Amino acid sequence: MSDTTATDGRVIGERALQTRRRILETTAALLREQGALDLKVMDVAREVGTSPATFYQYFADVEDAIFALSVEMIEKVAPIHAQMAADWNEGASGLDHARRLVSEYTDFWDINGAVLRIMLLRADERDERFRQIRRDYNAPFMSAMVAKVRAAQDSGRLTTALDAEATAGAMLAALDRLPNYRKGFEKRGTSREAMIETVARLLYSSLSGEPFG
Repeated sequence: MSDTTATDGRVIGERALQTRRRILETTAALLREQGALDLKVMDVAREVGTSPATFYQYFADVEDAIFALSVEMIEKVAPIHAQMAADWNEGASGLDHARRLVSEYTDFWDINGAVLRIMLLRADERDERFRQIRRDYNAPFMSAMVAKVRAAQDSGRLTTALDAEATAGAMLAALDRLPNYRKGFEKRGTSREAMIETVARLLYSSLSGEPFG
């Protein structure tokens, strides 16, 4: 039985879950087109082909639907963590893992950027609900990155003058922010492939202590 609930606390069934899913997918699509500031419940309901009253059975407002979409990002991004779990201290194959990570994460941003931008913005605005989601979303990346930095420090490949947490945070920030500027890069002649290669080499060297190659 589903443990997803309506706004009145009732556990909802399969048919209601399908309606809720359509509302979320429509919200995500409209966010890509017009952003969060101008998006209204009526817009979502009209696009779904239902009424605002039906929307309010599942979400308190548009922000509540965006929050639900943000929660889903934690599970959606999980397959990308596999590239972080691999051993990066294997020469060319280690750099390949970094390339795949950056490429897959860029693809992920291309698909989910509208929701991710709002999630990060609300967290920056100190909305505690979204701050917790961001922490849960970032935690697997941060843990894996910190572990790689510390392993590289233990083996002498990275200086102990680097703070492992700060290094991991800087690399994660680059992964999250650079896809936002990709279109600008492309207008100035930097291809998607060149951006991925550059970020992958920076990430690889910063976390593993291996040379850029």
